Amino acid sequence: MSGEIKGYRNQSVPSQQRFITGSRMVLSGFLAVAVASLVDLPAWVAVLGATAYFARGSSLRAGSYNLACTVTGLGLGFVVQAVIAKWPLELTLLSLPLALLFSAVGAWAMGLVTGISNIASYAIGILIAFAAPLPISLDSYFLLIAASAVGAISAGLADYFWPGRSAISC
Repeated sequence: MSGEIKGYRNQSVPSQQRFITGSRMVLSGFLAVAVASLVDLPAWVAVLGATAYFARGSSLRAGSYNLACTVTGLGLGFVVQAVIAKWPLELTLLSLPLALLFSAVGAWAMGLVTGISNIASYAIGILIAFAAPLPISLDSYFLLIAASAVGAISAGLADYFWPGRSAISC
């Protein structure tokens, strides 16, 4: 009876699973910040890349889909910002909500086209695009992709070396 917790034998209860996943996310965030700092990439983008890895599912395959959706959302955010910047709007405050609306519709449409409806990862990419204090250019896009990839790879390493299926024994 020493390995049992509320009728579960050698399995973790949901609160333990959330704790393990949260701990793996924190570990991957620290690793992402360390690596991003070493290679001079934006650390906050690397942390969001690590968060995107765990957005839906936590396996290497799901993490790669999540990273692809994040990169696509980042591209959608950049394209919409570039298009909105060309419109002669009287109120500059109106451009951000319009850009966010078009980005959200684009992410939803990408989910329909690709069959991967991972709105959370698309939203993380769009958030990165709008929050980054960088000019809209391919250099900025590739820099943010690299930082997101560093975060996702850090999360993948944490997930590989510390799988979330292990139980905490009491």
